[in-house]
Amino acid sequence: MHREAALEAEIARLRRALDEAVQRLAEESPSARAQDEREIAEGRAALALERERAAELERALADLKARSMVLAASEARYRLAVESAKDYAIFTIDLTGRITGWNTGAENLLGWAEDEAVGRPVNVIFTPDDNREAIAEEEMRLAVTDGRADDNRWHLRKDGVQFWANGLMMPMRDDAGGLTGFLKILRDLTEAQLASEHQQLLIHELNHRVKNTLSTVQAFTTQSLRTAASLHDAREAITARLIALAKAHDVLTAEKWESAELTRLVDDALNLHNTDRQRCRWQGDAVRVVPRTALALSMMLHELATNATKYGALSNDVGTVTVSWAILDRENGSEEARPRLTLRWQERKGPSVTTPTRRGFGTRMIERGLASELGGKVQIDYEPAGVVCTIDIPLEAV
Repeated sequence: MHREAALEAEIARLRRALDEAVQRLAEESPSARAQDEREIAEGRAALALERERAAELERALADLKARSMVLAASEARYRLAVESAKDYAIFTIDLTGRITGWNTGAENLLGWAEDEAVGRPVNVIFTPDDNREAIAEEEMRLAVTDGRADDNRWHLRKDGVQFWANGLMMPMRDDAGGLTGFLKILRDLTEAQLASEHQQLLIHELNHRVKNTLSTVQAFTTQSLRTAASLHDAREAITARLIALAKAHDVLTAEKWESAELTRLVDDALNLHNTDRQRCRWQGDAVRVVPRTALALSMMLHELATNATKYGALSNDVGTVTVSWAILDRENGSEEARPRLTLRWQERKGPSVTTPTRRGFGTRMIERGLASELGGKVQIDYEPAGVVCTIDIPLEAV
């Protein structure tokens, strides 16, 4: 504005000088008039030049005003976009690594209000492990050398809770290209990360289960073929064990392979042999067992039920089977402080029992396999009144 006023004053001065020159021209001699005409021509040229300069200045001022309006509108749109991106934490950092700007999304995600965050070192949002490795400083270095720094890592909220985020850091530069700071954008991907970790865990567990299942199938197939009197008997034994294993898998699948009710496992094992419910009774504490315990117990119950059906209490019309279980809490200082599951299988009113001279595969699987698989103890007593099998295993948390 000062320059415009000065320019207007100069134009007014030139006009006065031109008017004075014209007046003198009318009064002076021809030689003086020629000199005045030259002065008038020069004055008119100078006036035209100043007018052109004034017009150029007006155009420059109009262009500057238009650019200022565009810049203001752009800044308004930027602020609106940044503040509207509430699912994204967007903030700026100076060259020393201190926070200089903080949007609403950053406040929502990280917990600090803008007046709390501005001035703090950006390290407050990084985990102690990452700060020991100078991750924030490394991101700033990469942003300068590579133009951007992308990462996926755990970050810290104000309350100390960690969250998984996808991050992007970019350099900020002035019109001359000089580095002025950094822009950081974070997006919370905790749910996606936890889902991915859970999926990897499930894949690992599935691989483990498949290997265990194949090992179990291979073991009882080999032993069935080795000990069976004929291929028909071997086929029948293998088929029955596969069905028992599949039944246990069905129970666990229905429970999303998290756990299974022991009552259901006992019920399925006895029903699989078409046993009379009036002759089979079971009762015990409400308890859920983890998958590997469920599979081991299902196979054990199948072997006991098979032996009872062929040789024991369920081989006649009056024998009975009672299955009972309970959870026992061990006191601190005992051999095993963890709660344990004790299960008792008892047969009565069947044929008189004598101790076998050799152990069959099913008995060996119960006595050795179950104890080895679950870290428990198994005892089979061949009482004359009926077989009694007692199991004592640690109860894993479900």
